[in-house]
Amino acid sequence: MALALGLLGIIDLGGASVRGSAYIAVPLAVVAVGLIVGAWYGRARWLIAIGIVLSIVLSIAAAADRADVRGGTTTWRPTTVELMDTTYTIGAGSAVLDLSTLDFTGRRDTVDVRVGVGDLTIIVGSRVDVRIEASVDIGNGDVFGTQWNGVGQSTRTFADNGSDGPGGGELFIQASVDVGNLEVRR
Repeated sequence: MALALGLLGIIDLGGASVRGSAYIAVPLAVVAVGLIVGAWYGRARWLIAIGIVLSIVLSIAAAADRADVRGGTTTWRPTTVELMDTTYTIGAGSAVLDLSTLDFTGRRDTVDVRVGVGDLTIIVGSRVDVRIEASVDIGNGDVFGTQWNGVGQSTRTFADNGSDGPGGGELFIQASVDVGNLEVRR
């Protein structure tokens, strides 16, 4: 299973477009092969439980992938900083948090954004100083041009002072995607 996920990660790093659900489908296929081989050459009943869990998770991830293809995107676009919520969450699907028009001058604000299965895009203004704690458990991340991908990734911290350097207000973002893709840009 680890070898198959490693090969998928290499393919993904090579530039191929790999959906988040593939990181679940590959281990499920390995478990299926193990069960078939185990039917003739050994006792692999314990793989059934792993296969059931992976099947459930794969169905959720595949539904999120289909929602993205059909344009099922949730967009949050507060018109003022005062109307910005401190938490935005969806279980499955694609989400966009557009903060690009907000003026954070003289303010310190925090926002927590979470997507269970799907894609998350966060857009911030060009002048606000941004600190980000970003995590993607399974999938791809792209924060201000720094990219990573894979399975079981640790939380990464980024800081960007924008086009005008320090000043322009401060925004702390906690962004989390369980399975899917994360992008943060200006």
